[in-house]
Amino acid sequence: MNLTSQAWRSAAILPLLIVMLMAPATPCHCTQPSAPPEAPPASPEASPEGPREAAPDRVIRLTVTLVSGQVVNGQVTVYDDIGFTLTDAQGTGHRLMWTSIPVDAFDRYWRFLEHPEDDGEALIQLGILLSRHRNGEQLASEAFDQALEADPDLAERIEQARQGQAPGEGPRYQGTADATMWGDLTPEVMEASNDSLREFCQRTQREMNLALNLYESPRFLICTDADERLIERCGDQLTRAYRFLSEMLNEDPDGNVFRGKCLIFIFDKRLDYIRFQRMMHETEAYGTGGLCHGFGNGYTHVALYRRPSARQTTHVLIHETTHAYLHRYRSPEHVPSWINEGLAEYTAHEIEPPGGASLYGRALLALEGQRGLGEGFFENEHLQRWQYDVAGALARYMSESGRPPYRRMIEAVKEGESWNAALDQSFHLEHRQLVQRFKRRLDRELTRQLQP
Repeated sequence: MNLTSQAWRSAAILPLLIVMLMAPATPCHCTQPSAPPEAPPASPEASPEGPREAAPDRVIRLTVTLVSGQVVNGQVTVYDDIGFTLTDAQGTGHRLMWTSIPVDAFDRYWRFLEHPEDDGEALIQLGILLSRHRNGEQLASEAFDQALEADPDLAERIEQARQGQAPGEGPRYQGTADATMWGDLTPEVMEASNDSLREFCQRTQREMNLALNLYESPRFLICTDADERLIERCGDQLTRAYRFLSEMLNEDPDGNVFRGKCLIFIFDKRLDYIRFQRMMHETEAYGTGGLCHGFGNGYTHVALYRRPSARQTTHVLIHETTHAYLHRYRSPEHVPSWINEGLAEYTAHEIEPPGGASLYGRALLALEGQRGLGEGFFENEHLQRWQYDVAGALARYMSESGRPPYRRMIEAVKEGESWNAALDQSFHLEHRQLVQRFKRRLDRELTRQLQP
């Protein structure tokens, strides 16, 4: 099999090139719900990171009462693991949490939207979601039983999920950091690095026995079996995201922070994405919609699978590529999850908004019934999934409060400072004061939403 390499057609990038890679590959060291109607079994695949649109033949209509007391009749148009957007007859979208409806209704609607039957991986994910819902233990257990029946080879991971030990989300780091691979690299190192990345793509194609195309731009390599039109859109949005991050962090928007290029895998099917992570990265990716791997030698790999719409796919792509950018920014020092996920979600919302509520509005919903910003928000190695919108809204708030101090905070972390020292040096605040000010900003957003 040959790997076709071509640049996506975008005026912001390169003219179209076609290169055939023939050399053998070598390893890279790198409410009151109404019952859903009957419909034929066809649905979007689960995507734990990022929103997706309900398929045209998957219509769910609900009547709910909003915080303001307004009763809204509408249709579920966009949804994710945390909640959904209910669009009324006037076309106005209202963001709601799945926990605002009974757990049995959530189970029924999720199965209707996602159609996880006979897909062990998807049933594991459903079980995890049900276990997080109030009074969801029994239905979660049934979903795990069904997952085992669908695929007995998943027994170990099903047991881990039952015990609450499902793998966390967030970027993965592998290998001891070699600081000499950060900063300005020579043209010879960049060229050799790109050769190694292309070889990794070839090896992936061979070991997975999957035909892949390789699209190239000055900063990105996309290895994919997805449609070319989707990749053209991804290329345009990656260019916008790179410029947004570079301007945010005072880097050259026409430069290249990556070692060689950022290698991105976009799979047409979710199971191929999971198989890739297991085979090529030795990573269990069930329950994730995309992952970024940052390597100690400076390489960055991003992988995800295609969503039902291009907008949903690129939203996840921008989120994960932001992790890759931060891995390469200034030094190999790791950025705490609340900053890392916050900037990733903020950037994804700026470049490819998911629709429905604003980032502040989504944070308000996520924080319902929570103390502070949720347990371990600043300390945990990985945020909980519901905290992503909160972190994204906090990043937006800090950036709006002042880009220079926000940038200085991230710079200080990458220079080895603790996050709380970096926060104090840049914003002259401790985190409790930051939370108080952020919540006042959210209160203003709530007041705006409640106005007639």
